[in-house]
Formats: sequence, C-alpha cells, structure tokens
Amino acid sequence: MSPQTDQENSSQINNVGNNGRSKTSHQGSVRADGSSIEDSHSSGSSSSNAGVKYVNLDEEDQMEIQGYRRSIIWTAVTWFFIVITVGILRMVYHWFPEWFLNCTHTKCSLEVADKVLLVEICQEKYRKIHIRTILRQTALQALTSCYQEELSANNRKHTEDYVLEEFNKSSEVLSLPIPNPDGTFHEVDRISMFTCKKLRYVWNEKSKVFFKLKSLGPGIPTSSLHCPDAQQGLAGLSDMQQQKRRAVYGRNTIHVPVRSILSLLLLEVLNPFYIFQVVSIMIWIVIWYYFYAAAIAVMSITGIVITITQTRKNQRKLRNTVRGNDIITVCRGKGVYDSIATEELVPGDVIVIPTAGCVMHCDAVLLFGTCIVNESMLTGESVPVTKTPLPMRNDIFYNSREHARHTLFSGTKVVQTRFYDDEKVMAVVTSTGFLTAKGSLVSSIMYPPPADFKFERDSYKFIGFLAFLASIGFTYSLVEKIKNGDTGLQVIMHTFDLITVCVPPALPAAMAAGIILAQRRLELRNIFCISPRAINVSGSINCVCFDKTGTLTEDGLDLFGVVPVAKIKNVPRVLPPITKPSTLPQATSALLEHTESEDPKMELPYLLLTGMATCHSLTIIDGTLNGDPLDLKMFESTDWNLIEPSSEDTNKYDNLCPTVVTWTPEETETYSKVEVGIVRQFPFSSALQRMAVLCKEIGKDQMHFFCKGSPEMIQSLSMPETIPENYHELLASYTKQGFRVIAFAHRLVESQSIHKLQKVQREDLEHELTFLGLVVLENRLKPDTADVLCELSSAAVRTIMVTGDNLLTAISVARDCEMVGSKDEIVIVNFDETTLSDNKPCLTYTLAEKVSRQIFDDKVVPPLRSNVSEEVVLDVDAGTHLGRYHFAITGKGWSIIQEHYSDLIPQIVVKGTIFARMSPDQKQQLVQELQKMGYFVGMCGDGANDCGALKAAHAGIALTDSEASVASPFTSKEPSISCVPELIRQGRCALVTSFGIFSYMAIYALIQFFSVMILFEVGTNLSDFQFLYVDFFIICSLSAVFGQTQPYPGKLFKRPPMTSLLSPPPVGSLIIQAAFILLIQLTSLFVTQQQDWFVPYMNITGGELGTELGEYACSENYAVVGVSFSQYIFLALAYSKGKPYREMFLKNYWFTGALAVWTGFSLYLLINPNEYFQELVELEMPPLYFRFVIIGFSILQVILCLLIEAFLVDRGLISMMNSSWWLKMRPRKEMYLEVEDKLSGSHWPLVSNYGGEPPSEEGGLNQFSAFRAKS
Repeated sequence: MSPQTDQENSSQINNVGNNGRSKTSHQGSVRADGSSIEDSHSSGSSSSNAGVKYVNLDEEDQMEIQGYRRSIIWTAVTWFFIVITVGILRMVYHWFPEWFLNCTHTKCSLEVADKVLLVEICQEKYRKIHIRTILRQTALQALTSCYQEELSANNRKHTEDYVLEEFNKSSEVLSLPIPNPDGTFHEVDRISMFTCKKLRYVWNEKSKVFFKLKSLGPGIPTSSLHCPDAQQGLAGLSDMQQQKRRAVYGRNTIHVPVRSILSLLLLEVLNPFYIFQVVSIMIWIVIWYYFYAAAIAVMSITGIVITITQTRKNQRKLRNTVRGNDIITVCRGKGVYDSIATEELVPGDVIVIPTAGCVMHCDAVLLFGTCIVNESMLTGESVPVTKTPLPMRNDIFYNSREHARHTLFSGTKVVQTRFYDDEKVMAVVTSTGFLTAKGSLVSSIMYPPPADFKFERDSYKFIGFLAFLASIGFTYSLVEKIKNGDTGLQVIMHTFDLITVCVPPALPAAMAAGIILAQRRLELRNIFCISPRAINVSGSINCVCFDKTGTLTEDGLDLFGVVPVAKIKNVPRVLPPITKPSTLPQATSALLEHTESEDPKMELPYLLLTGMATCHSLTIIDGTLNGDPLDLKMFESTDWNLIEPSSEDTNKYDNLCPTVVTWTPEETETYSKVEVGIVRQFPFSSALQRMAVLCKEIGKDQMHFFCKGSPEMIQSLSMPETIPENYHELLASYTKQGFRVIAFAHRLVESQSIHKLQKVQREDLEHELTFLGLVVLENRLKPDTADVLCELSSAAVRTIMVTGDNLLTAISVARDCEMVGSKDEIVIVNFDETTLSDNKPCLTYTLAEKVSRQIFDDKVVPPLRSNVSEEVVLDVDAGTHLGRYHFAITGKGWSIIQEHYSDLIPQIVVKGTIFARMSPDQKQQLVQELQKMGYFVGMCGDGANDCGALKAAHAGIALTDSEASVASPFTSKEPSISCVPELIRQGRCALVTSFGIFSYMAIYALIQFFSVMILFEVGTNLSDFQFLYVDFFIICSLSAVFGQTQPYPGKLFKRPPMTSLLSPPPVGSLIIQAAFILLIQLTSLFVTQQQDWFVPYMNITGGELGTELGEYACSENYAVVGVSFSQYIFLALAYSKGKPYREMFLKNYWFTGALAVWTGFSLYLLINPNEYFQELVELEMPPLYFRFVIIGFSILQVILCLLIEAFLVDRGLISMMNSSWWLKMRPRKEMYLEVEDKLSGSHWPLVSNYGGEPPSEEGGLNQFSAFRAKS
C-alpha cells in the first residue's frame, strides 16, 4: 500500500494546499528552490547551542527538548526508596517532577524516547518545565482511537476490523496525512506525537524532529486556500479524508478541564504550605495544644475548601464561556453536502455559513459571499465588522492578522450573510480547537506566563529568611536542651514548634484578602478584572500608552465639512469647503458653466458625494443602521438611504447588489432618483490604510470604483495630474489643527459578470485613480481627557499616544490634551529613502510647527505659526518644562528604525511620545520595547486594533461595554480614560496593603518567635489558648480587615510605591521594630525578675520543664505575654499606612473596631480577668501595681513602634533612598534612566527647522543645526 496524497485519492477533495501541485509522498516533496518540504520542519527543532535541541525555534514559545527512555532498574530503585520513606520521597518528586524523570529514565534520542522534557524560558528569567509522554501509533491504531469516540460501546471491541472495512469500501489508503509548510500533505503509515499546552507536536521522520501542528494557511499563497468549484459542490473533503485529518489534528473542541474535587483536594493538600500545616498540627497535638491545633486545622480546611470551590468555579466559568457545539453543513464533493457536528470539523473542510448567521466554532477563510460579524468576545469591540472573500492571488501569502477582514474567527458571531441569488456563502476551515484565535487566547489564560513582579519574588526570599531564622532558633534550643539533659518527647516537639512559629499559618489567606477586596472595589467602579494578580502590578505603572480615536477622543465624529476638487479648464482646483455634503449636487450644477461636461453625475464633486454614500461597510441589523462611527457620520451627512434587499426584492436590482443606496433629489433639482448598488467591498485594512468598493448605478452599464483612506495613501494611488497644486498646504492646515482627514479617489471600471467581479483583486483596481477631495471630521477630545493626562503627568506617569491616525493630527491632539506641554518641542523623526547611507535610508529630525486650533462661529482660524529660529538649542531649567522635547514618528519610520537603526530604539522609545500610523503589531512591539527599558507599562484602548498591545502590557485596559473580554486583563464599562488613574490608585492601594500585610505577618512571626525563645529559656512556653487568642483572634481578624482601607482619594502621588520587600525601608523597619520588640520583652522579663515577690518558674515546678508538665502559667509568662499583646495589635496599626496611597486607618471602621475590641479585651485579661478567663488563658496574675507596670511597657511599645514607622522609616529611610549619595552608591537599574542620562549631555539628534510642509515620506530635509537637549 503506497502512501498517496488526499488529492490522488479523490477528485472531490478541497484543493487547499493541493491546487496546482503535484502529489507528494511520505518521502518528502521538493520545493521550487530544490529543498525538501519536510526539511523545513527541522528549523523548528534546530540547535542554537551545541547538543541542545529546540521546538518552535525563534518563536515566542521556543522550548528546549530532550528525550528520555524508562530504565527498569532505576525505576525499581526509585520506588524502593519511595516505599521505605513512606511516600515522602514521592511527595518531593511531585514538587520537583524533573528529579523523578531523571531518577526513573535515562536520556536518549528523540527517535526512541518514551517521554520528552520541554524546558520553557519565560522572559529570560524563569524556567518552566513540561514532561510529556510520546504517543506512538500506527495509522490503524490512530484511526481506531478516533472512531472510538464516535462508536457505541458495543462496537468498540471490533473497531479495528470496522476501520479496515470502512477503508476498503471507500478505496482510501490506510495512512495519515501530515501537513507540510507549503499547505500540502504527505502520507505516513505511523505517527508519533505528544501534546503540550493543548497543542500537538508530530514527529518528522525525515528531519528527525518534532514540529508543532499549525493552522492551514499561514505562509502559503491565498490562491491555495481558494476552491473555485465550491459553489458547484465539487470541493471539500470526503468523510474518510476528514477522519484521517481528525486523527492527526484531533477533535474541534476547546476543552477546558474541570478537575474533580478529589484531584483538586490532592493538589491542594500536596502544596508545600499545607504539608507544613499538617506537620505543624501534628506537632501541636503531640504537645497538647489541642484547641490551637483544631482552630488552625479548621482554618486550613476552610482555606482549602474556598480555594477548591473558587478554582472549580473559575474552571467551569471558563469552560462554559468557551465551549459550544452546533450543526454545520460541509461540502463533500460531487455535489454532496452533509450536516455534521462542529466538533468533527478539520482544517480543509469547506463549510456553508447559514443565511441567518451562526456562532463560529473554528477559524475559516471566507471564499464566497459577505458576512457581518460581531467580534466583541475576542476584541471587546461591539461594532459589527464586515467580512469579504479572500483575494485569490499567487503572490500574496495568507496571514490571519493581515487578512482579518477575510477571516471568520472562532467565538465570533456571524450576524448576517449576503450573496447573490441562491448562491451559498462558503468558507474553508483553517484552524480548529486550540489552533484557533479563540483557542490561543484561552490557552494564554490556562497557561499564563510567570508574573515578573519584584514583590512576589522578594516575598519568597523573605519567607526563606524566616525559615532560616527558625532553623537557627531550633538548632540553638535543641542543643541547649540536650546539654541540660532535657530529651523528652515533649521537649523535642516543643523545639520543633519554633519552626512552626516562624511561618504564619494565615499568610496565604491574608495576602489574598487585599487583592480580593481591591478587585471588588474596581468592580464597583465598573472596572472588571480577569487576572487578579495584575492588580498589584498596576500599582507600579509609570508609563501608559493610549490609543487616540475612541480613547482620548470621542467615539462619535462630527463632520466638519468636505473639500471637493473640481476640474476647471482641465486643471484640478480645490473648491471652497462645504459644511453640508448633501449640497454637493448644487455645487456640481454651478460648475457646469465652467466645464465642457454634459453629465453632471460625472463631475468630481458629485462623485465625491456618491463615494461618501457607497464607500463604507454599514449594514442594517434589526432595522438599525450599524457600522463604524466614521462611516455612519459620513453616510448620514449625504441624506442618502441604505437598503438591503431581501431575496424577493433582488430582481429589482438585477440580482447583483446585496446592498443598495438611494438618493431622491428635491423637486427643484434637475437630478432624477439615483439607485447605486454596492457590488463588492474591499474592507478597511490598518496595514493598507484604506478601504474600497465596486459599485454600479442601477440601469447603467458603467461601474465605479471608489477608494477612501489616509490622505497619504490615496495620494500615492492617484494620478499626479489629478492632485491640486495646494494639496499639501491644504492637508497640513487641517491635520495640524487636530482634524481627522479622509481622502477619496475614483475610477471607472468596465462592466463584467458577477463571477469575474468577485475574482478581481483590489490591487488591479487601486491605481491611476482620480483624486476627488477630502472629508474633514472633527474628533473632539473627551471632556476629562486633559484633566486625566494632567493628573498622570503630575504623578510622574509617562503618557504616550499610539494611534493609526495621521501624524500631524496626532501631534495636534497631543498638544490639545496637554500630553505635550505648550512650551515643549516636538521632533518629527522622518526618513529619506532617496539618500542612502550604507544602503540604509537616512533619518531626519525636524521640529514640528506649533499650531493651536481656534474655532469661532463654526469657522477655523488659519493655523498660527510659531517663530522658531533656525539655530535651535533646547535646554531644561530645573523645575520647568522649558526645552523639553518629544519624538513623533510614523509606523513606517518605526519599521525602518527597527530594520536599519536598531541601536536607536532605546532613544526613540524613551523620548517618543507620539507614534502615528502604527499597525496593531507595531503597537505591541512598542509596548514590549518599553518593558525592556524598565517601564511598568499600561495600555488603554478600545480593544479592536489594540488586542496585542493590551495583552502584552503589564496592565491592559479595554474600554468596552462587556464586563469581561479575553482581549485584556482589565475592562472598563465607562468609555473614559478616567479608569486609568483609578486603576493605578487601586493598584497602589493594593500594593501598599500587600506590603503592610506581609510586613505585619513577618513581624508577628518574629514577635512570637522571640516570646517562645525567651520563655523556653525559663522553662515554660505560651499556653494553648494564648496561641489561639493571638493567632486565631487577633491576627486573623486584623489581617482580614486590614485591606478594607480605601485608596487615598486625592491626586495620585508623584512616586509609585516600592516594589521590593528587600529594599531598605521594609527591611530596616523589620530590623528596627524587631530590635525594640525584643528589648521590650527582655526588659519586661528583667523588671519582673527583680521584684520581691518573684519566684522563678523552675523553682515552683521543682526543676521540671513546663513543656513536660503542660503547665505554663507563671510570672515570666505574664511579663512576656502581657507586652506582646500590644505588639501584636499596634504593629498592625503601624503597618497600616495612610496618605499618600491609602486613607487614614480611622476610616476603615472594621479595622478600627477590631483594634478597639482586642485592645480592650487584652487590657481586661491583663488587669482583672474573671477566674474562668484566667484559667483558660493560663495567666499567673502579679500584684495589681505591677499589672500597670506591664501596661506601661505596652504603652511604651505602642509609642515606639508608631514613631519608628513615622520618622525612622517613612521620613528617614525613604528619604535616604532618594538622596544623591545613596543613588550614587546604589544607582537605579532601569535602562530608561540610563538612556535619559546619556541624552541629557549629548548633541543628538541634529534637527532642522520645520518649514510648514508636512513631513514627506519620500523627500528628505537638510540637517543644519545642533540640537542639544537636556531632560
């Protein structure tokens, strides 16, 4: 049985990857350049270091890979030691699975391996391992496994015979199709694969590597995805071919496992913290601390139950959000259509999109027809998007991002479909399961990268320090007991108790409480979070990137006017601006006196009106016109009507146009009713900066092609002789004032059949266009934009604009919203491709003109030019903004710098404030470059074109109506950037709360450690109920309400809180506080021992230790415990910081109440408790006067701890960190500070004065003056 391709076996197969190609075999096919197709897979697993193999080489998910084979001998030896250690060794292996793999397996080649070890290096810091078992199957076994999911239980024992019988019936070859990089498939008899992070990796026998199964389409010509015969039902995969591909790709499901309660329980119980708790509880039981052990056990069990419940809730919520199944019609070839479950779809299936729409369960490329799609689940953008067929080109390679307007993504909802006559709207499946865009987002939620946050890293180090301190105390105490001959079980167990004291049992719950409370506060302000760990990180944000349109400016656009162009005596002239586009026909009629044209409908102003009425992607949904706000505003200004004919009405419109726009002139006008059908749309692309339509006036043979987009792009597509002489000056006069300008162009097209029109490419039409004019829209700033940016600036939070709009428009908006100060200079970074240096375009640096927009009586005052001298020297005086400068750059300039001047990226990133004409990928690149420079980056956008940047940022905030979107960690239902300072405010509050709780829990552990060590020296310890009162009542209650304090409501402080627990203030605070705590406890004990009535505990017990007797009441215990009560209570107050990040503690009524209750009850216990409480807590009451002496020590402790925090820490250590000598000794490590320091003393860049023309993307500017900048 020789392996053959799918194409060889059936003439009905979808030609995806096979169109125009010869059949391939499992031995590998040959490319045009002579290289083997299979060999190209080796690049995914090549070695960049000698002896190290990789999968996904040079991709974001690159991983090292090593093969392992089981060793029977080493497995037996390992399990022997597991048995004799009563499973303890296996538990250790659970924490360190790589150790278990190395102990039971030996390294080997991947070809013979049973398992693979995958090592993922995250953020160049964190090492994450994955151990996966390799599944090796014959084609028959793989297909049998696939069938077992579909056959009934009675037939499962006969499935192999069943599979063979089915293949014999269909004359299919019993083999498996493995995809090649060029879209073809080669057949194999057996398959080896493993799954990692829900993605399959398949063995390539030719290159001896594993490669990741990828979507069908990326990197191959768009023509290869087309199926010309699909409308006739002559394309698609047969049932057998679909089964074979499903055996390779798996079922089309995004499976989010919901673990059983038992498995979650085991995972939680095996957590090192809970193992420590179990051991601690056993020790406490042995030393007769029954009540305390029971209380901690209840607390731990409660924590486990809450964690398991929340985990299952989150897993179920995610599963219910992403899972779904439906029935879809697929084309089987030979005119056969079949209805199947969407779970059975595979890449290459040709599907029919229902007329009434559907929810997509796969990624598919649209081949025929038009779809209106709601993508809010993926992007957060609720505006419906129009999807059009993929162009059929051999020279254009498919990319899901670049061709997003031709791709139906999984999880999105097709609202409507439109096509001609009864023809079907069809698409070809490119991705299924976790290969889809939705699957990728879900995978990123299920397998998040490690949080790169210093606070979290330092917290583990600090816990390690406490454990080290505990081990010192344990060793010292154990040695002393042995020296004294105290070797009883109770003594030894009490010594072990020292270790349990140093790791607070309530620490995890206390740390989580602050984050949970912050999340709730955010929700009350309509800010929703799907990644709670990002809340603390948001408190460190010192740089925020903003999209412009819909973020800084209003969603809605006001049409300021149109600037038509007319040919007067065959010379293109700009006509006066017209505020009402609907009056353009009258302007056209007036022109007829000066032109030779007899048809007013062919005059340029009239064509501009027609273009405004047709060149859009608007659609009617539930009787309401929907679409992009810009398109809506433009269309409404024309006074035309939009009609979407039903199937009964299509005869009226020649069965050609799914959308028709009509215009009925007034009776006084010379025009008759106009009906124009939109034949085909070429949707807007941010990469192309334009959209286009092909339309036809009903009853006329001539067809029109309209194109609209950025003025720069439309100019480049238009014939030069149609561009007015004063075009650049005109464009600059509007863009400098912040107006959004759209240009229109037109050309006539010969009438063709509908099928030919569907195949025509936009590149064949987008040339030799006639320039029609400009549409000027006013995109007003949101009312609070300037105030919010001012608040961020005053808080030393850097703000950056990253937009797809025109550079000069962006510059104007940046000045209007005060992102750039009135006295600041803007340096436009441009390039000159005509002047090459080392085959690289030369960069130029030009001062932008200062322009202010002033509107009076609906008229725009001409732009005000600033008088900038040619010799420009910018300087910065201390405390002023004079001379500060900002870089402004376009996306094209950014690309050139990345490609040719990568060494300048740090300077551009650090000084860049305005990034215009940026594509979605470039926005993400900018965020990542800012992070490399050491910034904590926030990103705020509408979620549409900003998804990549929102996900990449430390804290991405999408302005959307939905409560949660996978597009961003945070979503704000309020369409205002006021959510940014609010998020930072809440994040700072949460971060300071986390610092406070951690410091409090650490000092609480030290207080208890000192108390126990001191009492051990005198032969006693804390009693069961003393431990219970402190840990369960005082500590748990105070830590639970500690985070209830609200953020400080005033302006954001100019400095974010610290992110390191190991910096001088927190470390110094703990050291100083611990020293005074120990001093007060020792002083209290010493003073007690000097009293006349004092009798040492060991004298009372006849030399026996209290740890052996279980009796702890004594004067020493009272003295130490008495002062420690105040230490436990009031250090919580000391660490409950207020202004500038949190409100005063008195406004936290729960916290204040807890302080009052436990202070009062502690005083009651220390002064005059009743007999019951005295016996319960085991207190030996001293004379009355001495009780007040202990209270005096307590008051002294309170005063000292508060003064230490207020003066020595907050004013002393923090001021020290900001001092020049400290910064010289310990300079900050952020790279952006180093770049700023270098720029402050440099003569870079050379700058030229701005002469009033917009920066040309082709022409260069002379550099003539030195530009010295200090910042």
